[in-house]
Amino acid sequence: MKRVVFSAVFVLLTLVCGAQTDASAVPADTLPGAMADSVAYVPRVSLLTCNPGVEVWQQYGHTAIRFEDEERDIDVVFNYGLFDFEAPHFVWRFCLGQTDYIVGVEPYTSFYKGYVERGSSVTQQTLAFTPEEAVRFWELITRNCQPENRTYRYNFLYKNCSTMARDILWQAMDSPAAIARTDSVSFRTILHRHNAAYPWASFGIDLLLGVEADRPVGRDLQEFAPIVLEESFAQARRGGLPLVASTTVVAPTAPLPAPFRFPLTPIQTMIIVLLLTAIVCTFELLTQTRQWWYDILLYGLQGVAGVIITFLFFFSTHPTVGTNVLAVLFNPMVFVLLPFMLRQARLRRRPWAAWVEVALVVLLVVGWLIVRQDIPLAAWAFVAALLLRSVHHLLGRIIKKSK
Repeated sequence: MKRVVFSAVFVLLTLVCGAQTDASAVPADTLPGAMADSVAYVPRVSLLTCNPGVEVWQQYGHTAIRFEDEERDIDVVFNYGLFDFEAPHFVWRFCLGQTDYIVGVEPYTSFYKGYVERGSSVTQQTLAFTPEEAVRFWELITRNCQPENRTYRYNFLYKNCSTMARDILWQAMDSPAAIARTDSVSFRTILHRHNAAYPWASFGIDLLLGVEADRPVGRDLQEFAPIVLEESFAQARRGGLPLVASTTVVAPTAPLPAPFRFPLTPIQTMIIVLLLTAIVCTFELLTQTRQWWYDILLYGLQGVAGVIITFLFFFSTHPTVGTNVLAVLFNPMVFVLLPFMLRQARLRRRPWAAWVEVALVVLLVVGWLIVRQDIPLAAWAFVAALLLRSVHHLLGRIIKKSK
């Protein structure tokens, strides 16, 4: 049951990097010790970029670092995307944005096999490191893998498997690499590029992320996405020479299994909800009846979404969720309003609860006009359905009074 709950939360929050369990990690104390200051053979340090898979948590790819030293028979992959699922209160801490991830190491053959079986290609960018830089990287990464150093607080936009790998490679360099200036884009834009083929995943992300996800960010912050980091390394130069000495696809792409897809897109689904709302309201006006079940269904959906959005807004440290203007309308207050709304309609009392719902919609629109958060069209269609239903309750009251 614990794993089922975690999977549901994982789909909801859609972490950017492909996380892996800690089962395959090689204990740090089994790694060879420090290297000599001078080596006859230059070890190879490479950035590995793994293409996205079909699962929600695989849609953004993954970043790792390969280290090869033929003389010492070393060929391992360092991975900042490990976590300990058995850690106490893992699911709860995950929801709060307090997840600790781990850097670990595994044999390259094991890493390679996993991605070949999944069908995702892996691109290797071998870096033009000097012998001193390669040795420095080895010392830094093996120190980082020690039990007292290997844990870090994960943040899917600012500190993840991609940014951690980049930072330790930068630390190992004698001189910084220069990257050509690129246009600033928003986090949301980059996320959309990765999940464009998965409309429901994109819709879920858009509901959870706030206006902070829409501000333009520079290249360094864009590199939370492994594909962007790969592009940066391909463009980087030091002393007029490329940082990447060679690029090779070490694991070819295989046909990916087709994921389950809901037959309707979010916008199609919400348009149907809006049309159904109009039909139910019209039916009630013509028959002078009240379809209680539809109020429970429509406002119940608003409330469930509101619980999730509000919880993240107030309690989670996940980036950008605390600036979500949708929390104005999508919050647990609807579960307080709904019983009054149903009771007031049944007893023909003043429908103040419906007025509150209309006011929340108006506040959402005003807030959106001020902050200009990128809200998906499907969400607006659902908001229109809520507004139509609430106005219908108010008009129904006026019509009855006029009679």
